[in-house]
Amino acid sequence: MIALDAGTVLTARHRYRLVRRLGHGSFGSVYQAQCLDGDGSGRDDTPPRDVAIKVLGSAEHPEAMTTMKRELAALRRARHSRIPTLYDWSLEGAFAFVVMAYYPAGSLADAWPLVGRLDIDQTWRLVSDLLSALAAAHQASILHLDVKPSNVLLDGHGGFALTDFGVAHTSLMSKGLLLQGQIPIGLGTHGYRAPEQADPNTRAFDLRTDLWGVGATAWAAFTGIDLNQRKDVLRRSEDGCIYGLQCLSDVHLACPPPLEEVVMGLLVLDPARRPGGAAEVLSRVKAIAAGYGMDSQPAVAANRGQATQGEIQLMLDSLVDPLWAAICRAPGFDRYFAKYEDGEVIAGPGDRSHHTHMLLSGRIQIESKGTLVDVEKEEGAFLGAICTLTGAERRVVLRADGTVWVCVFNEAELEQFATCNPSVAVRMLRGMAQRIATGPKRHSD
Repeated sequence: MIALDAGTVLTARHRYRLVRRLGHGSFGSVYQAQCLDGDGSGRDDTPPRDVAIKVLGSAEHPEAMTTMKRELAALRRARHSRIPTLYDWSLEGAFAFVVMAYYPAGSLADAWPLVGRLDIDQTWRLVSDLLSALAAAHQASILHLDVKPSNVLLDGHGGFALTDFGVAHTSLMSKGLLLQGQIPIGLGTHGYRAPEQADPNTRAFDLRTDLWGVGATAWAAFTGIDLNQRKDVLRRSEDGCIYGLQCLSDVHLACPPPLEEVVMGLLVLDPARRPGGAAEVLSRVKAIAAGYGMDSQPAVAANRGQATQGEIQLMLDSLVDPLWAAICRAPGFDRYFAKYEDGEVIAGPGDRSHHTHMLLSGRIQIESKGTLVDVEKEEGAFLGAICTLTGAERRVVLRADGTVWVCVFNEAELEQFATCNPSVAVRMLRGMAQRIATGPKRHSD
């Protein structure tokens, strides 16, 4: 590992003088530096006076360069106040480097010996900030895959930012890329990585993998137990456990039930039973903060998977399109089915905005501010996909007009469904494009 001396000047769009080394990893080091020719404002991607620079140990190392390019690409796409701002970079010359915002308070791992465990309010803030960062990353189709205390920066004002996207990858990442050597073998950090990241039988990771990292980081910060050092507290599904860690209230008696429910929901061993995405969990956290509380199960889940096999078979026999008929008959797909009777609200503003409904049979009324604006009756039509994938607020009500059958997908399930069925993805895109171009305005349905 090559360590650059203080005073070394690196040049990209601007010039930077290294002040001191903050830390180092397997591929390089991070330095505090000063921008020599910026205006110091930090506005419009102009570097402020103090910045952090990540420098590769060797620009000739192909794996290291791939890691830096991956982080650079992620920072360019996922811009958010809870993700360090990218100011500058250079991939040429003896040293490749990336210039980012500098956080003088350091990381959560650095602060642990000084501040100990976080209190309730600080833990809520940690969860909220990490979910906000991940929601922005996920909307840019980026998985972080290494959420842990050392990758959480303190902003000096009681908030947190998520850094180090060096192992980030496109969402719904194939496990085959790991086995083929296209991403670092040491993916994730033991104690904080999701169980599927260590399971050789896992074929892909998705949005729910990152949620585990948030839950594990919050659990560790609230209890004061570093999971990387206490492997004995980790639990396995093979032992009949539902959660990967002991319930928060069993470790810390003062844990409020809503905090425990949110955090432990992220630590379910089976990824299919975790929430569907960061935006979905964040909306629940905001509802709690606003005093609305929350149900232990989102209302949308109440109708899913409850129909009888006889009812399902009659619905399947009524499908006309061979594509939907084939997909809906796939083993296990019936868990997405939901049946609504005349007049029932299928979806509306709030928590259910994070779910997409694919119409199988019947008619769905779209209402805005109490006024009927459209009726959807096309088999295979997707309703709510824009909100689910972008986090935009849904402002309409979807109501059953007669008996209605739909498939309900959360964010992770929708992404997986579209990725695994390219023909479905194309139909969904064409349907949304046509509706936006020619249909009545549905106010981000």
